[in-house]
Amino acid sequence: MQSAKKILITGASGFLGYHLIRCAAARGYEVYAQYNSGRVHFDGCTLIQFDLLSYIDMGNMIDDIEPEVVIHAAALADAARCQREPELSYAINVEATQNLAGICSDYQVPFVFTSTDLVFDGTKGNYTEEDLVNPLMVYGEHKVLAEKEVMKVYPESLIARCPLMFGALEASDRTYFSTFIRSLREGKEANLFHDEYRAVAGAKSVAQGLLHLSQEASGIFHLAGADRVSRYQFGLATAEAFGLDTGLLKSISQKDIPAANPRPADVSLNISKARAFGYAPLGYQEELQHIAAAKYL
Repeated sequence: MQSAKKILITGASGFLGYHLIRCAAARGYEVYAQYNSGRVHFDGCTLIQFDLLSYIDMGNMIDDIEPEVVIHAAALADAARCQREPELSYAINVEATQNLAGICSDYQVPFVFTSTDLVFDGTKGNYTEEDLVNPLMVYGEHKVLAEKEVMKVYPESLIARCPLMFGALEASDRTYFSTFIRSLREGKEANLFHDEYRAVAGAKSVAQGLLHLSQEASGIFHLAGADRVSRYQFGLATAEAFGLDTGLLKSISQKDIPAANPRPADVSLNISKARAFGYAPLGYQEELQHIAAAKYL
């Protein structure tokens, strides 16, 4: 009997990491998951606590586990904090990524790096993989640098640019998605931009796409939703799916709220390339219905 394929996922305490672990286990992988300090628990998964800033720890981990694929989902993804603490952002988002890619190259382990739609400036939307990057904030700048370093040290890697994601509420009570739903349940109003667009996607669809493409492809791919959706449109769809009061949602413009950090207007991603390789995300409204019905994972 053939043994299960070993996969190592970094960022087990993160939102995407949660969905990756659940989806990989459901597909029969032998799952190993790294976390730093967040408290996590998963059945059918071997959790490993270590600091991604330690090159020695990362090398020992790869040597001990001998994974057949590594998906690097760990990041300092709080854009505002990256803006405030650029040195920490660089260490986590660039240096740790470069080091892990280099180790995977040495061991010839397939490596997947999760990047972001915020590598773009948002001036046109529907970005393809060939469009020039031009990030407006430190987080995006460091993801661009990480992409370049990964391609330099391990050209056979897969880089997946991911969008704003939503998913299982139990994955985290600190994401914008769970916070938004909790706020509406408490009867609080929410201001949502009608002129800020993303190709929003369910984290389950993205996780499944990452697992699929890790076996099929290398290079840069956009793994997002199929639809260009404003924050206000997505808020309405979420409220409707969960049976919450849409009257609490107020449509506003980016111009109405001056931001300390620049906000790109439209970083929607074109997913035609990923679709050609078998990526098939659910529509965001269908995925919202599954989440609301507690039939998601």
